[in-house]
Amino acid sequence: MDEMVNKGVSAFARARLLTYLNCAQATFGTLAGYLGVNERTAVTAGCPLEGGGASEGSTCGVVTGGCMAIVLAHLADVLGGEAGKGEALYQRLREYTTWFEESFGSTLCRERSGVNVNEVVGFMDYLFTGKVVTRCVNHIGKAVTRLIELMNLPLEGGGEASELDGRLAAGGGYCAAEVMRGIRGETGHGSLYLERLSTALDGGAGLSGGLCGALGGALLSFGLVWGMDPRKEGIIGTLVPFVRGHVNLYMGRSEAELWAVANPFLREFKQRFGSLECRDITGRRFGDGTGLAEHMEASELCAEIKEWCRARATELICAHRVFAA
Repeated sequence: MDEMVNKGVSAFARARLLTYLNCAQATFGTLAGYLGVNERTAVTAGCPLEGGGASEGSTCGVVTGGCMAIVLAHLADVLGGEAGKGEALYQRLREYTTWFEESFGSTLCRERSGVNVNEVVGFMDYLFTGKVVTRCVNHIGKAVTRLIELMNLPLEGGGEASELDGRLAAGGGYCAAEVMRGIRGETGHGSLYLERLSTALDGGAGLSGGLCGALGGALLSFGLVWGMDPRKEGIIGTLVPFVRGHVNLYMGRSEAELWAVANPFLREFKQRFGSLECRDITGRRFGDGTGLAEHMEASELCAEIKEWCRARATELICAHRVFAA
């Protein structure tokens, strides 16, 4: 019976990718439903994670959406503050991202898909040569099957409670959560719930060394402002802003719309810090949560990056006069 359910959820994720037009939302939304979580705010927030971050080709949305689902599945464990659960969560995230890289060659969208979806020629190649089916639809199905296994596997604890356990129980991880907390304080957009889920993006998304976690936190905040929930909007309601956003992306238009705000933000970050990827910026890949915590405590560069992401994202949200009710 479990195998039949898993195959059904996997097939559902494949279909949703084609209707949602968003790999991160299709992955997380499907698995949240599998867990019985109907609250859709996090699905909306995950909108700009598609295409490796607003179509910029960094960490695949099946990776980021999958990591968020793992955190959601084990959130109760982490909130309890039990010794060892924090490190076990980071290890579970790394287990998934390592599996994904070994299975599909890379966790990065541009490498896994073989195209640059931030360029119109690359996007056409992606759509009309069948890569959307042979790669993305195929990969999301296999990934969801693996994710269900990891989500159902209990986290092992033990030992003495650490600062890492306390940190995750109190308010989320070390990269994305601080950025989101700052944006929430200044604009009203955000929640402690989302900040806890954003632990998934630490260390370049599940310690994979990909999309910078601070940058990912800013994108989740953008998603709350300009993102959409495909289940609520329907196929046409999803397609229209998707096309509009990509026209803005390829034409370089500026307006209060997700791709028109988020993609230039990503490119500005890359110009300032040299890369979108954590491993390039820090010069390392983190093997565990403890190593990440020690680095973040000491790194002036990462502190600068978090502050820049918070300040710039807040500036962009406020510039468009978007405030929470």
